[in-house]
Amino acid sequence: MNIKDLELFIAVAKLGSFSKAAKSLDTRRALVSRRIADLEKQLGAPLFTRTTRVMKLTTSGQRYLSQITPLVNQLKHAGDVFKHRHDDVQGKLRIGLQPFVDKLMDKHIANFIHAYPQVQLEVFIVPGQIQDLKRLDLDFMLNVGEVSKGNIHSQKLMTFERKLYASTLYLENSSVIETIDDLHYHSLLGYRSAEGILEDNWIFQHTEISANHKVICSDYNSLYHFCLGGAGITLLPQVIAIAAVENQQLINVLPELSAGFKDINIIYPKDHIISAATKAFIEHLTQMVK
Repeated sequence: MNIKDLELFIAVAKLGSFSKAAKSLDTRRALVSRRIADLEKQLGAPLFTRTTRVMKLTTSGQRYLSQITPLVNQLKHAGDVFKHRHDDVQGKLRIGLQPFVDKLMDKHIANFIHAYPQVQLEVFIVPGQIQDLKRLDLDFMLNVGEVSKGNIHSQKLMTFERKLYASTLYLENSSVIETIDDLHYHSLLGYRSAEGILEDNWIFQHTEISANHKVICSDYNSLYHFCLGGAGITLLPQVIAIAAVENQQLINVLPELSAGFKDINIIYPKDHIISAATKAFIEHLTQMVK
């Protein structure tokens, strides 16, 4: 039994026929008839006296109608309460996203702006430096990796794994890769963090390799596109490479190797006043990525 069945019952009771109820609810007469029969079976009593011309409520049907009508109205009103709650949240949000994080958040942000129509988002693509919070007057930032400064609040949003990828174009024109040592003979694309730290050693579960990079980038978006274009092999977050792998544009090289996991964190100053819009956005993201 669900609210839709109860709405069907109320419509039939008010309109006096399956056909009229079906038309008012934009559904099929046969469906209405079947659902009412199922409802009567669940209740163990007939709700209508059926004749060729009109349907009348039985005594049990009249009592049932008087009991459920206010309950159905209350359930509908409960949904309106949540809608109005979202409408009450308003204002502007300034958020910072590191390159590639925007690709992970696009659908979640789209869902948020429809759920909270009174909130305006201003999105900045930032390198991930803590000073960007103050420099751009951000409400919060989605940042990759650990934050060591004591005056920053950090809340883990999600975790991603990094693995080795190369494009089919690159692999078709390169020597075979069977072991990690074979990487020494290939074009490697490296990553430099927002703090300026170059990842010159690629560290995996039980081994590592010194990487002599042909190209160095400060963001994963650029690494992804250079890799896709055939520039070489690189470490990428699995979450942004998965679509290209499914389309056979990228290949997971030495798939048994993993460069470990990194967190994406929501960060903001501890002394920052959190607005209702910020709380709603953080709650929305947290629920969506579970």
